[in-house]
Amino acid sequence: MFLLPLWLARGRLALQRRIVELAPPDTVTLIPSVLDEIAAARSQGRQVWLTSDSHARLLAPLAASVGADGHLGSEGGVNLVGQAKADALVKRFGRGGFDYIGGDRRDLPCWRRARRAICVAPPARLARLVRGFDENARFLADSGGSPLDYLSALRPRQWTKNTLVFAPLVASHAHDASLYLAVAGLFAAFSACASWGYVFNDLLDLPHDRQHQTKRKRPIAAGAVSLGPVLCIGTALAIGGLALAGTLSLAAAGYVGLYMAVTVLYSLWLKRSAVIDVIALAMMFTIRVLAGAAVAAVTLSPWLLSFCIFTFLALAMVKRIGEYRSLGTSGSAAFSGRAYRDEDLPAMIAICAASSFASAIVFTLYIHSSEVITLYSHPEYLWFICPLLVYALARMLLLANRGAFDDPVAFAMRDGRGWLAGLGALTVLAAAL
Repeated sequence: MFLLPLWLARGRLALQRRIVELAPPDTVTLIPSVLDEIAAARSQGRQVWLTSDSHARLLAPLAASVGADGHLGSEGGVNLVGQAKADALVKRFGRGGFDYIGGDRRDLPCWRRARRAICVAPPARLARLVRGFDENARFLADSGGSPLDYLSALRPRQWTKNTLVFAPLVASHAHDASLYLAVAGLFAAFSACASWGYVFNDLLDLPHDRQHQTKRKRPIAAGAVSLGPVLCIGTALAIGGLALAGTLSLAAAGYVGLYMAVTVLYSLWLKRSAVIDVIALAMMFTIRVLAGAAVAAVTLSPWLLSFCIFTFLALAMVKRIGEYRSLGTSGSAAFSGRAYRDEDLPAMIAICAASSFASAIVFTLYIHSSEVITLYSHPEYLWFICPLLVYALARMLLLANRGAFDDPVAFAMRDGRGWLAGLGALTVLAAAL
């Protein structure tokens, strides 16, 4: 990092060359409409060349991936941009001897010397300039970047985790509508900050996600959205979420800030440390419950807190087991940038099973506590929840071990049997009141 100014002092090309040598890209994505143009040219027996102001060494892997006949990049002290790129193309193919696909104002010299100008999602002003010297210019769609793509990058379905902020209110049988309204604001604050966290994590996990059979379809990994706008949206959500929490209470802002700090630590380091990663995930779940109790001014039952800790630890380990099994990486040393190995799987299953049954034991002890008598008229009915709880957690562990899913939240939302178990538990709670 400290050498960057020295490399830049030697020129932009020197800086590019050093960065490419130290950190060559794992994968690069091309806009689908451009890939269609390449396929069409190939079907006509035409050559396809890749040209960019990026360093030539950076272009070689991408040129090979699309089957290009050759590539032209910056090297030898020549920065291949603007007029320099146009001169290089004319030298190799002749004036009017090529079609040129680009999407930047700096490509104007190339378009002027091309047989046909092909523009990728140009701004209106640039489109008018191109039409001024090429009436037959063609305009291609961008890689997507629709509002739905950007919304998907924020992973709104994961906001269901933030309903945990209501757990203290529900557990204490609170009926004050104003409390639920305040906690709803906390839900919105956590949702905004959670989306920021997912964007931050996806950017850091980009190389691993692009090699993953399902994560590579996410908008950021797939190249369906531009990184600049995604970063701006994520940052705005983080600031807005923290500010919203601050309007609720200082404690709410503190818990949301703690959640964001743990998220950063998790993305940068904790997720690559065995066992610590699942503890961090369980901690992020528990913070939501603590924040909900603080905003609602509800005394958090130690039974509820203990139950949450063990349940969240089990779910976090289920997530890791599901990720591992869904990859089908038996025999590999590690997976997806995590710290677990093949020989760790029995221990992971044991930890998950122990945490699941620990949460069930805590619930049975809660049934005999003094708090239950004040909240329920028929606390003995609560025993019927225990088999439903054990069934739900044990079944999730079994299916994760079979590689049926790698995201417990997404699985739970579409799992019919899980919904039936939850409905049964709610029915028992209503009968016990």
